[in-house]
Amino acid sequence: MVLKRLLTLLFFAYIPLLLAQEEKVYFDDALSQHLRKYNNKSDLAIKNQMPPHEVDAIFDTLINTHLRSTYISDLKLKKVSGGTLYTENIDKPFLLITKNSAIIQTEEEIKTINAIANEYYGKVDIIILYWNSRDIAKREARQYNKNVTVVYADERHNNFNKALSALKHSFGVPACFYINQDKQISDIDRKFFLKNVNTLTKELFEEKAHRGISELLASQIDTAQHNTPKNHR
Repeated sequence: MVLKRLLTLLFFAYIPLLLAQEEKVYFDDALSQHLRKYNNKSDLAIKNQMPPHEVDAIFDTLINTHLRSTYISDLKLKKVSGGTLYTENIDKPFLLITKNSAIIQTEEEIKTINAIANEYYGKVDIIILYWNSRDIAKREARQYNKNVTVVYADERHNNFNKALSALKHSFGVPACFYINQDKQISDIDRKFFLKNVNTLTKELFEEKAHRGISELLASQIDTAQHNTPKNHR
């Protein structure tokens, strides 16, 4: 009788763990399920000549409703310096910024990214992912300082896995994925670039990046506090 009760208690204690595992949703799965619907909505909005901010709101809804807090699958990214970066081995929050050399970056944008990498060194990793060949990515990497990790994915080799392909074909370039220490997406900036540089646009670009990073760091503190055992008196 005692054994039966013990097994019953263990069963009910295990149910929350099962539910937690079932609720873990990955970015590429959520994207494949919802992106087409929102692309159709966006195409219709553009066809009906809706204002740009209303078109943007369609994708903001997609991010906020279906993609925020999803998990990224483990990625293997080739570094221009040689070797491979495994996202599963990153133990801190990080920014994954997607780029393509065909889109010209302003000098101010590069300076800002370098400054952010310096300011948050040791707290947040800054990773630039170029959808280009190694030679092109290596050339572009010269613009960044030592605190920025530059990786590349050459689609000509046609060896993209599902998770990497989802990043490529989700929001294009440039985009910035804010990812916390648990590999959950905190936010996605679909327009991570500094164009038509003036004081106002530069301040807005910096403010948006710092706000996204602040959310990542706040999430890290919350997780640490939640996992810290309480002192028993």
